[in-house]
Parts: sequence; structure tokens; C-alpha cells
Amino acid sequence: MDKETIREQERQLLERVIKKDKNAFEALYKLTSQSVYFYLYRLLQSKEAAEDIHVEVYTQVWKNAGKFQGKSRVKTWIFGIARNLALNEIRRETIRKTQELNETFRDDHTENRVNQFAQKQHLQAAMDQVSAKHREVLDLVFYHELSYQEVSMILEIPENTVKTRVYYAKAALKEKLIEMEV
Repeated sequence: MDKETIREQERQLLERVIKKDKNAFEALYKLTSQSVYFYLYRLLQSKEAAEDIHVEVYTQVWKNAGKFQGKSRVKTWIFGIARNLALNEIRRETIRKTQELNETFRDDHTENRVNQFAQKQHLQAAMDQVSAKHREVLDLVFYHELSYQEVSMILEIPENTVKTRVYYAKAALKEKLIEMEV
């Protein structure tokens, strides 16, 4: 399916969700939930937190479908909800607790999969070392293939700022990969 077909399908499903069509909600969930979950997982760096926020995201989608204004893609709107909920979660966590969770996650993740996904692990390790702003913009642009305009809407920053962040984020990522000798 091409991107335009998927966008139209998302829009049609949301129109039905507004009317509380549970089948449409289930279809929209199947279409978008995996990428939303992985976005949350990378942003929060915690499986449990990502799962909790993921449930909240789709609860908000169900409750607030009628508030969608159509100024963006449905997926972009859902990512905006996910981002806001994730940032609220991050604010509730202390810096110390977040650092402990990050260290535990990195150690477990790297040891369990180093043989099968070495390149992916190096990239993820490098991503973990760049700033949260850089990690987030790279995730949205490259993993979720959102346009600069869509990222601008989600992050609520000018499109040119998105372009600048992507440029510096790629440079920072490249530097980390060189430091890791990858």
C-alpha cells in the first residue's frame, strides 16, 4: 500500500471512530499502534512505561477523536498525543530513577542480542548517547518516516528548526559511531 492510500485509510477510520465504531478503532489501532509503541519505547527507554503510555494514547484517541481538526495526518495527530503523554511521564520521573532504568535497559538489551543484531545495537547505543532532542527528531524522521512538516507539528517548533535539528542530530550520531569505532 502506498503512503497516500494509508493516509486516506487512517482518515476514514478516524471518521468512523468519531461515531464510536469499535471495528474502525480496532483497524486504526492495528494500522498505527506498532509504530506508536516503538516511538514511545525509544523515547521513554522503558518497556513498562511505553506499554502504559501506549494504552493511554489509544484511550485518548477513542475519547478525543472528535477533536481531530484535520490539519495533519491522523498518524501525526496520534504521535502528538503520544509525545505529550510521554513528556508528562518523563516529567514525573526523577533524574536518578531515569538513569538507573537506562543503565539496566542498555545492559540487558545489549547482552541479549549482540550476536544477532550487532549493527542495530551499535546504532541504538549511539542513539542513546545523543541528546534527547536529537534522538527524538531522528526517530520521527527516519524510523517513522514523518515529513519535516509533520515533525514540526508534533514538536510544536518551526519546520526550519526541525531541519537544523536533523542536521546536527545526524552529525552527533556520526560522531558517536566514530567514537565507538563502528
